[in-house]
Amino acid sequence: MKTSVSPSKSVRYELPQQGLQRNRFFTDIPCCFIFLVFIILFVILSIFAFKEGDPKQLIHPTDNQGNLCGSGKFLDRPYLYFFDWTKCIKALNIPANMLKSRPFVCPTTQVCVQQCPNKTSYYKFGNYYANRICTYDVNATETNNENLVDSGKCAPYIIASKPLFGRCVPEELQSLTNSIIETADDNGENKIVYDSNGQPLNGTSLAQGVKYLIDILNLKQIGAFLVEDLTVSWKYILIALTLASIVSFLWIVLMRWLAKPIVWLGIILFIFALGIATGLAFYEFDQLRKKNDNQIVTEFKFVTDANYYRSLPITWLIIGIILGVLLLISILVLLALLKRLRIALAILKEASKAVGYNMFSLFWPFIPFLLQIAVFVYWAIVAVYLSTSGKPIYRIAYNETVANTTNILLGDICDPNKLNNISSSNSTCVFWQYGYDPQLDLDSILDGTGTHFKSFISFVNQHQWIPQVFSAFMLFWLTAFVIGFSELVLAGVYARYYWDRERSGVPCSSLLASLLRALVFHLGTIAFGSLLIAIVKLIRGLLEYLEEKVKDKTGSIARCVFCCCRCCLFCLEKFLKFLNRNAYIITAIYGTGFFTSARRAFHLIISNPLRLLVIDKVCDFLIFLGKLCVTGAIGILAFFFFTHRIAHAEKYVPELRYYFVPLFLIIVGTYIIATCFFSVYSMAVDTLFICAIQDIQLHESDNDHELVMPKGLKKVFQMKKN
Repeated sequence: MKTSVSPSKSVRYELPQQGLQRNRFFTDIPCCFIFLVFIILFVILSIFAFKEGDPKQLIHPTDNQGNLCGSGKFLDRPYLYFFDWTKCIKALNIPANMLKSRPFVCPTTQVCVQQCPNKTSYYKFGNYYANRICTYDVNATETNNENLVDSGKCAPYIIASKPLFGRCVPEELQSLTNSIIETADDNGENKIVYDSNGQPLNGTSLAQGVKYLIDILNLKQIGAFLVEDLTVSWKYILIALTLASIVSFLWIVLMRWLAKPIVWLGIILFIFALGIATGLAFYEFDQLRKKNDNQIVTEFKFVTDANYYRSLPITWLIIGIILGVLLLISILVLLALLKRLRIALAILKEASKAVGYNMFSLFWPFIPFLLQIAVFVYWAIVAVYLSTSGKPIYRIAYNETVANTTNILLGDICDPNKLNNISSSNSTCVFWQYGYDPQLDLDSILDGTGTHFKSFISFVNQHQWIPQVFSAFMLFWLTAFVIGFSELVLAGVYARYYWDRERSGVPCSSLLASLLRALVFHLGTIAFGSLLIAIVKLIRGLLEYLEEKVKDKTGSIARCVFCCCRCCLFCLEKFLKFLNRNAYIITAIYGTGFFTSARRAFHLIISNPLRLLVIDKVCDFLIFLGKLCVTGAIGILAFFFFTHRIAHAEKYVPELRYYFVPLFLIIVGTYIIATCFFSVYSMAVDTLFICAIQDIQLHESDNDHELVMPKGLKKVFQMKKN
């Protein structure tokens, strides 16, 4: 039965051959101009971030005056010491909404020191002077320890500590619990150590003051282990990704001559690999179950060691069930689409011919891939500098809970030079973080700053959310722009292949010609389409942020509304990507603007549900299977390598704490590389389909028009020979 195509007879368009050959004109110039303006604004924001930000804040600890230990004038003082750990709190009369931005607050003096103390001492003991830790304005000649401690310039006691991520943390906390801290005095007798309030220093309160900070630092330690594993295994990751590039390239090249066998091989390998993985998971489950006396569920706890979860039978049972369900679904889908698979294979075979006539297009995906990496790296650097930009912010915290405490000032911006000099106040002006806040007085801070830059900082100080939102929006827009640019260039290559009746000797310069047309004439069209996607992504991001903020204050109805909104925005984003892709194909053929191309592409889509609902998605599914085969092969090889299961490579395997980190990066990187290569085929399929439908419409509206489509596509659309 002949495929029905509804031609749009109300509007006459020029022939595709004329559109490809005629001189082009600039499209969507206003949007191109807006895009350039936004890029300039992003550069200005980057300059501001580079000038005001300091990524060292993420690495080095900060004393209570905002100085970075181990940096600048404190380069020889890399460690941070807390005067009185008993005052360190998780939440002591601090608003919870503020603690979310700064989870650890300690209203005690903190100074940078050259090394952590290795002895415990008390200021009334004779050995205190040799170990004392004081503020920076205390001279070594000042020997009245009692006055220095009473004025808060020296720590009342010194605890033997060890460095942990730049912080001096008391040693042997477990042994100190439920005990009174004692240390030897001048006569060698053990005497009780007292805190700043004159109370005996209790090991339990000391441990509680330190515990929350240690919990936070332990997370940093896990992060450090991950970074250490990456520094050891980065060479193997690069080797695996290089191998993934070679395998993906060979797969694409072989599809030029062996499209059907390669696709069927991919399907068989996918089903076979999924079956093997399912069997191995259940086999591992059975072995572990027998070792545990046929118990499936044993004692479960959350730990950071991945090997613990590997030793649990329930882990492999869950993995086996998930893989088994995926295997069953895959087999049912393949059986349901068996008839359509033949049509899709014919299309992929024709697409492989188009790719074969333009072999240089196989290397094109590397360019947008590198551009996307460059965009993301630049954005990440700007985001880091932006997140660490700002001025030192101090907020009010209380040293102890008092019944008549006025909570109005709690957490407010304060001046440490004024508030901390008031001895009658039980509050302390605590350094909070570097940043901006509408309550922050910038007049004294920005004294001597240029007028224009001062105005810009003042604006950011009043609206600190705007730079963050704008930065995220530019990331969405730039990445969508790079993807659209790549699609438009490839569409021009394959459209030229289709409408060339000879289909022989298509010059390799077609890629360069399509690239120049996109760069010179159609950047505005790409900017228009990518802008729509960026706006939808930004709305999705803001909605998810709002949902996260109010999730504890909303009921089931509100959560349902949020879920529906997210679902609608997700579907809208997918539809816009699909529409943009086809609009870029029309632009590559006729050189029209975004609205005209999108309208024409939409008419073609709705007049051909066969392509929209079946053929195109089946082709995408087959291409997706090819990507999974490459990703799975490299992932399995990497898994066997890092788990010491390849005997000949045993001596090359690095010692890692978490081998799943390089394994995860290899799998993700391989999938991205495979996607870049296979995107050439995906774009070829879409372009040939749009051109074929346009060809059929021209034939049905004008009997004098001879079909240009290749024989393979005529069989797909069941068109009779003229």
